[in-house]
Amino acid sequence: MTDAEIQKQILRCISRTDTDRRLGSGRSYLAEKVRKTAPAGSRIRNEQIMEGVWSLIGQGLAYIDYSQPAPGNWELKITADGRAVVNDEGINPDDPAGYIQNLDHEVPDLSEVAKNYAHEALYAYNARLYRSSVVMLGVASEAAVLEVAAALAQTMREEKKQQYLKQLEAPTRSYNAKFEDFRKKLESRKDSMPEELTTNLDLTMNSVGELLRVYRNNAGHPTGQGASRHDCFTFLHMFVQYAKRLYAIKAHLENLTTPS
Repeated sequence: MTDAEIQKQILRCISRTDTDRRLGSGRSYLAEKVRKTAPAGSRIRNEQIMEGVWSLIGQGLAYIDYSQPAPGNWELKITADGRAVVNDEGINPDDPAGYIQNLDHEVPDLSEVAKNYAHEALYAYNARLYRSSVVMLGVASEAAVLEVAAALAQTMREEKKQQYLKQLEAPTRSYNAKFEDFRKKLESRKDSMPEELTTNLDLTMNSVGELLRVYRNNAGHPTGQGASRHDCFTFLHMFVQYAKRLYAIKAHLENLTTPS
């Protein structure tokens, strides 16, 4: 089992009423329960469980109840956020392993560059580094947009294609300018795209994409503007469907054979 899977397993155990949550002294009752209820064939060392316990505490998903006088009777208990992770089967940034699994399932074509930045945004969120999370997610969005824009360029006639690629690759040209140009060019292609890709396309690009860009810029410069946990949770949640739409458009563009 991965570290994230072990953490999820610990959360499941401490959310149950029949679990002995005592950390113990010389004997860990909780560790025994975690191993006993893990999938068949799992090999989980005590050290991995101890690391998982402290990671969950650091993420605010669990806490140690030290109300008992004997340290051996201190218990690991679940927080409200931790219980939400256990109960939520959807896209939940508070469940890193589940989030990554959902992202991989929903956006299998997500490039390694965009994926790496999205993962860093997720890890920053779980470390409560909210500005860092916003910046990394904004970079993931930029990477995805530029990849779709490059696919759009390939559908153009040679002269227009080279001109647009030059604009996309210009290091001195701001991402804002590239993003605005991409939006306009994509908008002009809406009539030739299937309905499932164009439905609410304005909302996807003008709202989600623009929101990620603006927050990334504000957080990445000394404006003093921060980002809250709620902001980051919302952005990470939106990013999965946003990226899914972008890469679906990219796949459609790559299947076109006639330049226009």
